[in-house]
Amino acid sequence: MSRKEDLTPTFRGLLVPLFCLFFWSVAWSICNSFVAPWTAYVFVFLKNPFILVLGIATSNLAFGFQENSFPGWKKWSLRIHIILSVFAILSNGIGFFFRDILFDPKMEFYVPDQHSSSLLVQLSIISIAGTLCLILGNTTTVLIAKYLKLQGLQKRYIGGFILAILGILSLAFADILVDLNYFSKPTFLFLLTNLTIIIMTILVLVSLNQETIPSTVGFKIMTFNLTVLYLILSIVANFLFNRFRIDFQNEMSREKHSIKTQLELGSTYPFVYLSELVIDIQNQNFRINKANYTKEDIKIIQKIPTSFESFKLQSFSSNPGGIYWTSDFYAKNHHFFIAIPYIEYRNTVHKTVVWLIVTLLFSLFTIFMLYPVLHKTSIVYPLTRLLAGIRKMHSGDLFVTVKVSSKDEIGELSNSFNEMISIVRDARLQLEQKIKERTESLNQTILELKETQEQLLQAERMSTLGKIAASVAHEINNPLAAIKGSIQFIKDGQANVVGSEKTETVLLAEQFLEEFKTQKRSEVTSRFKRKKELIAYFKSKSVPDPISLADTCFDFKIETIPEPYQKLFDTEEGRNTFQSKLNDFVIGFHLGIIETAVERASKIVFALKHHSYAGPKESQKLLSLREGIESVLSMYSTSWKQNIEIDWKVSGDPVILGHADELVQVWTNLIYNAIQACPKEGGKIQIFLHEETMDALVTIEDNGKGIPEEILPRIFEPFFTTKELGMGTGLGLSIVQKIIQNHGGNIHVESRPGKTLFTIRIPLAKS
Repeated sequence: MSRKEDLTPTFRGLLVPLFCLFFWSVAWSICNSFVAPWTAYVFVFLKNPFILVLGIATSNLAFGFQENSFPGWKKWSLRIHIILSVFAILSNGIGFFFRDILFDPKMEFYVPDQHSSSLLVQLSIISIAGTLCLILGNTTTVLIAKYLKLQGLQKRYIGGFILAILGILSLAFADILVDLNYFSKPTFLFLLTNLTIIIMTILVLVSLNQETIPSTVGFKIMTFNLTVLYLILSIVANFLFNRFRIDFQNEMSREKHSIKTQLELGSTYPFVYLSELVIDIQNQNFRINKANYTKEDIKIIQKIPTSFESFKLQSFSSNPGGIYWTSDFYAKNHHFFIAIPYIEYRNTVHKTVVWLIVTLLFSLFTIFMLYPVLHKTSIVYPLTRLLAGIRKMHSGDLFVTVKVSSKDEIGELSNSFNEMISIVRDARLQLEQKIKERTESLNQTILELKETQEQLLQAERMSTLGKIAASVAHEINNPLAAIKGSIQFIKDGQANVVGSEKTETVLLAEQFLEEFKTQKRSEVTSRFKRKKELIAYFKSKSVPDPISLADTCFDFKIETIPEPYQKLFDTEEGRNTFQSKLNDFVIGFHLGIIETAVERASKIVFALKHHSYAGPKESQKLLSLREGIESVLSMYSTSWKQNIEIDWKVSGDPVILGHADELVQVWTNLIYNAIQACPKEGGKIQIFLHEETMDALVTIEDNGKGIPEEILPRIFEPFFTTKELGMGTGLGLSIVQKIIQNHGGNIHVESRPGKTLFTIRIPLAKS
């Protein structure tokens, strides 16, 4: 109980069955030890209720043993068991008051009359044992169901529990047979004492052997030893009692034979040792009458069934002194009756019981004295030392040694442990050396893994970017197209206005604005002065908003009004014409900015879209690389730099499977980059197409300044560019590499000052 928190509910549940078994055993001891009518109350109101509580507690324990596999079954079974038990206890208690308290010759103690002809009384007699049989039958069923369901050690423990329950069920069934006079008391007592010890030992050992129960080897050994001791003493006691009973019956038979001999020899009052009554039934007179019975009692005795072969117990009164061993015999053709007091037999039995109790106590004392020698020294202490060594090893001490000199299994186990710890110690030293050797290799691997991780993260980011770009490219293109259309609409409107007939004032205003397009700004120190002067001039000419107009003029480098154009501001028409043309100029300027921004956005969307999308292989077609490259050369020849020589050579006409639009993008990007890299004077680009056995080879070489060595490994990275901010997306070569890879090919670059060579290989269609 001091460690009850560490115990399972199953183990704690054993307390109730043990408690009930204790009081049940006490009730049996009282009934068998005292020959008095009051023991009938103990039998009915103590023994019977406790045996039912024992059955219910054991059943509840069985349902929860190992695991509660059937909670619904357990709930309803407990309710039904309690109802049946209450009914049985009430029925047995009520039936007790309708029966006489008599000495039962088979049970050899006082019990209510067991031979009533009333059906209700018979039901009250067997209600306790019958209810217990039903409870234990249900318990056995659930244990068998658990046994079939569980596996391994749990199944084995359930098997032991089933044996214990079957033992209790056997006792209950035997109790029914005894109550119905189908079973003799000696046999029942033999089963009761021995089976009870065996059953409870099985329950305790099964519970102790669960992995969740904190117990010691010594405790288990003591439990087993005590069980064996009690079992041996129980068997010896039963044999002694049976032997004593047989000897006493032999002695009574000798007494009977002695009296018969004396009567046949003519003795009227024979000499007796044990007998209190010797009655001549035929003449109805007493030959021996130590109990002072009357002749009326002889008439009662005559009605008792005769027993010539053996002695049987008979009770002539409610007084224990009226209980006799009786038998009949014939002498000189007369029917004689002999009665020997039963109380003498019981007194002799009590002396034997005292002797057995003394023997039991001495045996217990002997076992406890021998326990340190037999078990602690040879089993428990060596196991404790071995366990301490294992705990030290577990804490990291590999130099521990267990010293056990015995030559038994524990000694072999200790030697094996010492050998094992030595092997582990050597292995640890070798392992530390290997760990030291491989640490550097591991560090190098970690660095490589970090690089790989960064590449994977970059690939994941590019994959995510590709998915986003593919999904939003179309949505971005729509507003860009609308902006382009609006710009063109505004430009067309301006063109229509410009195309109309111009007056002299309009021409003068246009000439004024055209002159200041290439004008440079003045120094900052003089700019504020000029702006003030310009505002003052506009005010003198009655311009409606001189400050705003001055700000706009300064934004477009108009800081003064030259004298030839001052006449524009002399008239209201001139002032309005100037402001109108200035507004048109401002609108055109901002339209150019918008158009440039839209073009850049379109290029970025186009690059993202083609970087994320690869055409399906099912839609690939047979393509001539020669035709594709030639179409690019002819299509963009007018827009490339002048004074650049392009040397185009072909060997064969390789045919591949691919997407024409994607490959056009490849050639366009590479050739355009080569042109951009070439010097303004003396630039040369060599393009070579060659058909090999399995691949098509394309090389593009320029004589530009080359790619710096430090950035050469990064030119295919997405968004990497060396151009000024806003001049490139950094996706061109990344898209080229991806398209080539999607076609099953590869691209390689070599660069030094004066030579940059891109080499592309694409598998032929026939390969």
